[in-house]
Amino acid sequence: MTSALNKPDTGTRKSLWHYSFIRFKRHKLAFVSSIYLLLLILISLFAEVISPHNPNRQILEFASKPSFYNCEVIEKKEANSVKIVPIKKLLKETNSEVYYVDFLDKEKIEVKANLISKDNKYIFKETFILGTDKFGRDLLSRLIFGARISLSVGLISQAIALLIGIVLGAFSGYFRGSTDKFIMWLINVVWAFPSILLVISISVVLGKGYWQAFVAIGLTSWVEIARIVRGQFITLKESEYVESARALGYGHLRIIFKHILPNAVSPVIVTSTVGLANAIIFEASLSFLGLGVQPPMASWGQMIFDGYKYLITGTNYGMVLYPAIAIMLIVFAVNLMGDGLRDSLDPKLKK
Repeated sequence: MTSALNKPDTGTRKSLWHYSFIRFKRHKLAFVSSIYLLLLILISLFAEVISPHNPNRQILEFASKPSFYNCEVIEKKEANSVKIVPIKKLLKETNSEVYYVDFLDKEKIEVKANLISKDNKYIFKETFILGTDKFGRDLLSRLIFGARISLSVGLISQAIALLIGIVLGAFSGYFRGSTDKFIMWLINVVWAFPSILLVISISVVLGKGYWQAFVAIGLTSWVEIARIVRGQFITLKESEYVESARALGYGHLRIIFKHILPNAVSPVIVTSTVGLANAIIFEASLSFLGLGVQPPMASWGQMIFDGYKYLITGTNYGMVLYPAIAIMLIVFAVNLMGDGLRDSLDPKLKK
């Protein structure tokens, strides 16, 4: 009879990542936040399909309208485009013409042959769910496209920061000596400047624009990652498996990136989530100051800048409130997800 101690293990062995994912799902707020971020990514990818209006289309007659504003328009054919003509009041419609009052209270006539029809209708109703900005652009559409800007700038800038931080931190912690001293001197110099001021300075040097924003943020966000990777490498380089790799004659780069780095990745992932939240705030700050994404491209920071003056007059709070809430929710979700990742990747926790 085979004893219980000698009984072979027929169960499937699970990896550390499997148990980490189980612990992550138990962290309800973090799991919900990750679903929210995934949904936001999908909305950003399919913004052209989801967006109810063109985010850059300006209709000055509809400027600074409140939420759920309804209006009527006709679409007039032009050379290579379609012109949206707002209607204040429809007077009558005949077989060949449309009579209406425009927003200057003038009576006008449009020939139906010059108009676009849908299902034999020449007059269409449009609804701006979140209202419009001072240029008559749909706020909801600009929020949707602004999510693409914030997420892409945050992710690309963090990719740049990860690349720089991991390489410098790994070399510093592994080689030590003069390499460590130089890299630590560079880290301390960069760390001595306030992050937002350094981002602004680099943006001024590179110029205004989309790619300049994520490059500037990425070049200033690698310091904390480098310090964490350095500390992990100092601890792990004395491990037995590293000594075995050296004894087998493996090169330094293979030992760094194939043996030590995979065991030091957990705190780097957690730190990156914090960096992602900071990058989103930095991007909004740059756009607010006019140094980031340039008009007419939709950006949450630019939307706040366009609408903050209305707070003084006590009107159209949504022009500032909606993009501010969007920034708050995404930063809050990223931070909650980071807390969940920190708890789930802690090796001291039970399975």
